[in-house]
Amino acid sequence: MNQNDLKKLRKMLMEKRDDLLQVVRSKKEDLREAEIGDEIDSASETAEKEMLFELTDNEKTILDAVEASLRKIEKGTYGKCEACGSKIPFARIEAIPWVRYCIDCQSKAEKS
Repeated sequence: MNQNDLKKLRKMLMEKRDDLLQVVRSKKEDLREAEIGDEIDSASETAEKEMLFELTDNEKTILDAVEASLRKIEKGTYGKCEACGSKIPFARIEAIPWVRYCIDCQSKAEKS
């Protein structure tokens, strides 16, 4: 991976981080603005809140991975599998810039 590739990927990661932060902030604001109505509205609202919290948790997980990838770029360790240490193929990194594992290690992790 050359310096131009790293710059491109760093920019993609930073944009993804900014997008995720905005989504999380927006969802938290939506939860604060929700009004309480009758019991049916409350039950529906509770289900919506639970879904928003779940989505927010998933987005926070991706955000953590994005920030870890940015730190790896700074340290010079970006693009290496966290499990086996092998080089992650560029096509995989380009598709998912915050990827942590090579395909083999990802498959093993998903099977466990």
